[in-house]
Amino acid sequence: MTTIHHHAHPAGGEHRHQLSESYDHVRGGPAVLEIGGDIGAMIVTMPPSAAGTELHLRSEHQPPLEIHTGVWHRRSGAEETTTAVFAELVAGTYWVLDGSAAATRKVQVTGGELVAIELTG
Repeated sequence: MTTIHHHAHPAGGEHRHQLSESYDHVRGGPAVLEIGGDIGAMIVTMPPSAAGTELHLRSEHQPPLEIHTGVWHRRSGAEETTTAVFAELVAGTYWVLDGSAAATRKVQVTGGELVAIELTG
């Protein structure tokens, strides 16, 4: 079985474990979200070529958190999408990072809610 690790690091510094998730089956499987209180989630739809890569976020929390998760093809009925699922995020503002760690898109995560965005190209 495949395991995905979703964890956070203070930006640019030593490793401090902030959030941790591990799911036994994620490639193509349904997303499991743990939201409520001050915890929200984000699903990012991406181009099919992004499958097998990771998507990184940086929060505006103090200290900032850097979080990453895998990007996989997922099926819903007959439809297949390529998505990154951040199943458990502390409410706040996050920046989607590109391959060079530059902030490209600002996203607000609200506790108890799912935010869905699309990244193209």
